[in-house]
Amino acid sequence: MNLKKITLIAIILLIAVISLTKVAPWSADPANHTHSIEQTDDKIATVMTLSGGAAGTSATLSLLPGDLCTPLAEQMAELAKYFLLILSALYLEKFLITIAGYITFAVLIPIACILICVGIASSKEKFYSVAGKIMVIGFVIYLIVPASVLLSDKIYQTQAKQVESTINEYNELEIDGDSDDGIIGNLTTITTDTVQKITDFATSLLESLAVMIVTACVVPILVFVFLVWLVKTIFSTNVLTIDASSVDNLVKKLTLKKDN
Repeated sequence: MNLKKITLIAIILLIAVISLTKVAPWSADPANHTHSIEQTDDKIATVMTLSGGAAGTSATLSLLPGDLCTPLAEQMAELAKYFLLILSALYLEKFLITIAGYITFAVLIPIACILICVGIASSKEKFYSVAGKIMVIGFVIYLIVPASVLLSDKIYQTQAKQVESTINEYNELEIDGDSDDGIIGNLTTITTDTVQKITDFATSLLESLAVMIVTACVVPILVFVFLVWLVKTIFSTNVLTIDASSVDNLVKKLTLKKDN
C-alpha cells in the first residue's frame, strides 16, 4: 500500500472517530433538540387531555341509570382507545428524536467509513457503493423525525383552534339531570340539553382525533415513505457508486496539496 492510500485512509478514519466521539453525543443530547421535544410534549399533553376527557365522560355516562346514554358512553370509550394509540406514537417519536442521530453518527457513519477504507486498501469498488448506501440510509434515519415534526407542526397549526375548542368544551361540560339532589348516581332522567352537549362534544372529539391521527401518525409515515422513495431513486441512478479512478484522483489532489 502506497503513502497516498495510507493518507486517505487516515483521514477517513479520523472522520469516523469524530463522528463517533463528537457528533454522535451532540446529536443524542436533548438540549440540541429543544424545539422538537417541546412541540412533541405539547402534543402529548393535548392528547392526554382529550383522552382523559373521553374516558371521564364515558365513565360518567356509564353511571347513569337506563340505557339512554349507553351508545354515547361506548363511543367515548372507543375514542379513548384511539387517543392511547396516538399517545404511544408521540412517545416513540420523542424517543427517536435523540436515538436516531446517535444510531446514524455512532454506528452507520463509522461503518461506512471503515468500508471506504477497506475499498481503498483492496481497490474494490463494491465497498464504495455499499458505504455510500449506508451513509444515505443513516442520514435518512436522522432526518425522518425532524422533518415529520416540522411538517406535523405546520399542519397542526391550521387546526389548533379546533383542538382547543374541544378541550374548552370538555372543561365546560356538565352532565345535568332531573333529580332534585343533583347527584349523578341518583339521576333518573337526563335533560335534552345535556344530551345535545354530550353529542356536540363527541363530534368535536372525533374531529380532534382525526387531526391528531394525521399529525402524529399519518404525516410521519408519509415522510418516511417519501424519504425511502427518494433513496431508491438515488440508488437507481447509481449516483452513489464511486469508482476507483475517483478515489485515485482525490488521493492525488491531497498529495499535491501536501507537497505544496
